[in-house]
Amino acid sequence: MIKYSRLIILFITLATLSYCYECEDCDSIISEPTATFTFIDFDSLTWVENNLAPLTDSLVYIDSIGNDLSTISKYLEDSLSILNDSIDLGGLLEAEQLIIISNINLIDSLILINEENLKHYTSKIDELMEIQKSLNNGSLRADTVFNLFNNQYQVLNSMTSQHQIPLNYNDSLSFLGFSIASQRYFINLRHANELVIDVRGNVRISLSQIDTIPYSHNFANIIIQCENSSCKANETLFTCYY
Repeated sequence: MIKYSRLIILFITLATLSYCYECEDCDSIISEPTATFTFIDFDSLTWVENNLAPLTDSLVYIDSIGNDLSTISKYLEDSLSILNDSIDLGGLLEAEQLIIISNINLIDSLILINEENLKHYTSKIDELMEIQKSLNNGSLRADTVFNLFNNQYQVLNSMTSQHQIPLNYNDSLSFLGFSIASQRYFINLRHANELVIDVRGNVRISLSQIDTIPYSHNFANIIIQCENSSCKANETLFTCYY
């Protein structure tokens, strides 16, 4: 009879634990472990970065030309001032004066053109940097995640660039699929699972050492950021480049 009582108690405990992983409000139970995912369009980001480099070089060159033109303009203005003083004192330097005035007008027009070029390249760089920032923040987001380990799927919030994805607390492997811009991507994860009961009696499955299984995803690149070397659930960010 005692053995049967223990079995009943164990069954109720496990059933309660399983149920409370499906709700957010159960007392003494912490919600299921997750990892955070963000998705970045690698091809578009590469294109932006490749175009930013020559534009930035051009802007630096244009800026240096502007400095040179300003130096020449100041020199000509000083020369004209000296000529004007000489002419006021009776010097016959009108021909030289006309040449310098002509050169000043030419330099002024070049300065205006250079300033327009400066504005143009600055505007283009600002546009690309804004696109780069948007891409780095995951502007094109996943719309659906498939938990392949339990055949469940979740429609993701289109208003956020970071998604909390549940991991498999019943096994040390998690198999995930994602729908992004009508394309399918997958990633297989491994982790260490441990049942934890704290001093208050809260029960949870603790996942740590979360990592990808080698050659088990079809993203262009994945960067994993953890708060510490343990790479625990709810503290790990996956940045996936597609």
